[in-house]
Amino acid sequence: MLREYLKEYSINLPEETVQFLKLHLDYVLKTNSSIRLTAIHDRSEGERLHILDSLLVLPELLSAPEGRMLDMGTGGGYPGIPLALTANRSADLLDSVQKKANAVDSFLKENYTGGLELRTFGLRAEELALTQPAYYAVVLARALSSLPALVELASPLLEAGGHLIAHKGPFDDDELSRALVVADMTGMQLLSKREYRLPKGEEQRTVYVFEKTLESQIELPRRPGRAQRKPLA
Repeated sequence: MLREYLKEYSINLPEETVQFLKLHLDYVLKTNSSIRLTAIHDRSEGERLHILDSLLVLPELLSAPEGRMLDMGTGGGYPGIPLALTANRSADLLDSVQKKANAVDSFLKENYTGGLELRTFGLRAEELALTQPAYYAVVLARALSSLPALVELASPLLEAGGHLIAHKGPFDDDELSRALVVADMTGMQLLSKREYRLPKGEEQRTVYVFEKTLESQIELPRRPGRAQRKPLA
């Protein structure tokens, strides 16, 4: 099914990349029995809801500034690994659960021999922002948190002109309104919003792109967890 999906959406990948993405998915599903990397257990659903869904934000990534990207809340390595390989972009894969980060790191060390630098971190985004402020050209966030929280968390991590690409479920007007308030406070600006549906299950997705345009008006990062528990808006 993966090749059919890629053909349907005109995503052209070298055969070695396709094989690597399949190997990665097999590893995630196998490891899931001991470390919960995904709620998906079916391989065909993994191809659709992990690999394809990750790759469908390629237009936003290819339009983003050049430079290193961060996958914030990577879980088993999605969307960071498929997008890094497809866009030929070095990436950091971040997860607050150290076991998940270690599992992804083990897979890459055992199987990846390409020229990209792919690193993993078992930290919260707020902790990473203290050691690597304004470091990334792109921050990816897929099904991770509320949009206001994502805007806040991404702001101190992004360099000037950098992009947050937030990959969410169905469009929520109230969530976007609150995110725009947070964006004004944190030096971020909404650039685009795109909606699409996945094949077969027809799940709806919304992709938001925010640009870091100004310095934040408030001191960031706040303490870990504050963005979710006490949002700015």
